Amino acid sequence: MVTQKHLIFSILLIAGLLSLFACQKEQTISFKIMSYNIKHGVGNDAVLDLSRAASVINDQKPDICGLQEIDYLCTRSDSVDQSRYLAERTNMKSTFGKFMDYQGGAYGMATLTTNSVVKSTVLSLPDGLYEPRSAIVQELELAKGGQIVFVNVHFDWIGGDEGSASRLRQAKALVDHLNSLTNPIVITGDFNCTPDSPTMRYFYDHGFQFADKGEDNLSFQGEKKSEIDHVIYRGTSEQKIGLKSIRLLNEPIVSDHRPLVAELQITY
Repeated sequence: MVTQKHLIFSILLIAGLLSLFACQKEQTISFKIMSYNIKHGVGNDAVLDLSRAASVINDQKPDICGLQEIDYLCTRSDSVDQSRYLAERTNMKSTFGKFMDYQGGAYGMATLTTNSVVKSTVLSLPDGLYEPRSAIVQELELAKGGQIVFVNVHFDWIGGDEGSASRLRQAKALVDHLNSLTNPIVITGDFNCTPDSPTMRYFYDHGFQFADKGEDNLSFQGEKKSEIDHVIYRGTSEQKIGLKSIRLLNEPIVSDHRPLVAELQITY
């Protein structure tokens, strides 16, 4: 009788432990990202005022923010280290990705994050027709055991078939690099192409999902409005990633691009 009780107790204990392990094994983390081409702080009113971009970021409080058109000590933007300036005013960590030397400093992009940075790479991409290009690829720890790869891009801006071919080459080089990584991937930034372009179709063909903005989707608000700022993502067999929400903010003055804000979640 004692043996039978011990057996039943052992079975219940094992079942409980297995149930607890299963619950602990699968966790879901939500995180907020932002993408913003800030045109090195020059607004649609032709005023250079980087504090306005900082205010927009602070209002949204993203966990990760990909910024495009960032200057480092360039004379046109008062020789300010814009990546550092924005990091200090948003209480985030910054990484600058250089495209090229420019006006006594450098021109490129930056990523801000509140998360622990496991690894950061400024990945050189095939040059654009008139400017070099790179992508900032960061492996970030969202929580213990939960990591993502966050990629900030700004592809070639040239139009026509030549520009399309240039962007596609850049996308291929990026995907080749990302295929060597094992965590879920989020790519955001100024792709300089629409969702139906060859570049975006290449991403779709390689397992990336597109975050649909709905009807209010025109992110570039210059003379020819278009949808060129995107969020795409790809999970793994063991780590699923999904979209909770996405929207473009109405900020008509700060830049010729609208800020893009998305909430995602990863289950691992």
